[in-house]
Amino acid sequence: MNVLNTAIPMKISFENKILLGFIINLLVVIASGWIFISRLDKERNKRMDSMLDWIELSLFVLSMVLLIIVYFIIQSQLRSKNISQHQLLENKKLLQSIIDNTSNPIFIKEINGQYLLINKQYESLFHISNEELAGKTDRDFLPKEVADAYRNSDLEVVKALKELKTEETIQQEDGPHTYIAVKFPLYDADGRIYAIGGISTDITERKKQEESAIASDQFFKMSLDMMMIASDRFIKINPSVTKTLGYSEQELLGKPFLDFVYPEDVEKTLKEVAKLKTGALTVNFENRYICKDGSLKWILWSTSPDPSTGLLYAVARDITQMKNDTEKLSLYTKKVEEDERQIQAIFEGAPDPVILIDSENKIIRWNLRAEAVFGWTKNEVLGKFLYDFIIPSQHKEAQVKGMEHFMLTGDGPFLNQKPYKIEALNKQGKVFPISLSVNPLKLNDKLFFIGFVRDITEITELENEQQAINNELYENEEKLRLIVDNIGEGVIVANADKKIILANEMANEFFGIKEDDKIAPNFTNHFEVYFPDQKTVFPLQNLPMERAFKGEATDDIDVIIWDPEKQVKKQVLLSGRPLIDQNDKVVAAVVTIKDISKYKQLEEELKETESKYRQLIGFKSGEIKET
Repeated sequence: MNVLNTAIPMKISFENKILLGFIINLLVVIASGWIFISRLDKERNKRMDSMLDWIELSLFVLSMVLLIIVYFIIQSQLRSKNISQHQLLENKKLLQSIIDNTSNPIFIKEINGQYLLINKQYESLFHISNEELAGKTDRDFLPKEVADAYRNSDLEVVKALKELKTEETIQQEDGPHTYIAVKFPLYDADGRIYAIGGISTDITERKKQEESAIASDQFFKMSLDMMMIASDRFIKINPSVTKTLGYSEQELLGKPFLDFVYPEDVEKTLKEVAKLKTGALTVNFENRYICKDGSLKWILWSTSPDPSTGLLYAVARDITQMKNDTEKLSLYTKKVEEDERQIQAIFEGAPDPVILIDSENKIIRWNLRAEAVFGWTKNEVLGKFLYDFIIPSQHKEAQVKGMEHFMLTGDGPFLNQKPYKIEALNKQGKVFPISLSVNPLKLNDKLFFIGFVRDITEITELENEQQAINNELYENEEKLRLIVDNIGEGVIVANADKKIILANEMANEFFGIKEDDKIAPNFTNHFEVYFPDQKTVFPLQNLPMERAFKGEATDDIDVIIWDPEKQVKKQVLLSGRPLIDQNDKVVAAVVTIKDISKYKQLEEELKETESKYRQLIGFKSGEIKET
């Protein structure tokens, strides 16, 4: 075997070695056959027999040697094969052990989608064993939509002939998980794809962290408060910082923040920074910053240090306006205190009763006018319930419940409203009408109610008298309207503004308008007006309505009315009268309209008939005598 190894290069494969041995043995057999055939010839050379014997023996020995060599070669190859198979089995077990103990789900599928191999993590993920899954496809244990999506991504790998990454969502017991699946082709010895491998990595937590980081960064950018990260210099700032101070981001980043602090506040700022370096927190620290436009702004800081990195994480707010408001409030408070005496004087000097009560219905203030109207002195009522004094007994329960309702709901029907009428009670037990306006007032987190009262006894009496007069006027108006509506003539009444305020049914019918206020007092707005000759236009200023507004009365003015829209002609008598008040001022005008068209027609017909009869009895034309 060593001789063969030295004679044959080591690069000769097992198959070539077997083929070479076969060829040599074949030649040996052919040579032996030739010798055998040669001996069958009786006339052969006898001297050659001895040589042929040696040759035959040599060939036999050579054949035996070759057979032994082939045997050892086969044995060697079988041992190598057994060793290889053993190593392959061990490698397969090692590979299975490795993929089973990796934290990532792993699979291998045939090109047709059938599973060849999965690891334990894959089994755990889909709750199916390697043995149960062998020879099955995704459709055998997954919903159709999910299985089709996986199959499509597998085919993409086959088409691309390279590794591809896809993001997949897998529903698990604790909710959906996101995986990055790396899929790659597997090739056989001939370089053809025979399977697809895949390794998935759970990136759910990483996705959450990325989303959280994105949300945090978005919050950082969108916060209305100033947010920044700094050491002794600005490292990161949000847009609110640039908006508040007026500098751009490039003008601030990398710059010492003390460069922007107002010089008078630098020293106390350095002390606060020194405190931060010890690990202490800064809460509500105030200092002033110089803005780009040169103005100063008060900034309120809350800062947290990170001792391991030396970074400062700060949140700040512009309190310049609040500072200004505080100063204004302080000045206002002083002014209020100074004006308190004046307010008290005004309160006491009010011309009407003013009463202040608290949320328990107790009287807090009672001015001098209240004493005069209700009869009780200030000392008699202060600190006592309002309903025990000025509220009649029939209204006490409603007042108490109204206050309770307001305290529970914040809703009061009479609060912050116009003054309303109500009955009140004085010390003598007399019930009289008052006008009351109530407004809530909140001072130092306490609720009060201030009532403005006016005795309206006289006003009420006058209103009652006026109401009686109005009722009488209304009755008279109704009587007048009834009379007017039953007059056989059209009647219209216009006020001093020359607007029709009354028209009876005959007038509405005459004008063809139902709404009184749509009738114009000027007849020419509705008709063409002529003298009885039907040719001469009647002057507007001579119409009864115009003359009535001048204080003139007119009777039976004969005119022709022509309606161009309806093509209707009427002959009417118009009369007008002015209505004059006690100051001799014209306050209204009344015009009556009497349609005499039918009478005129009858008159014409009568004249025509009389003329005919006169001719029949012998009268000549022009001889008609007066009777």
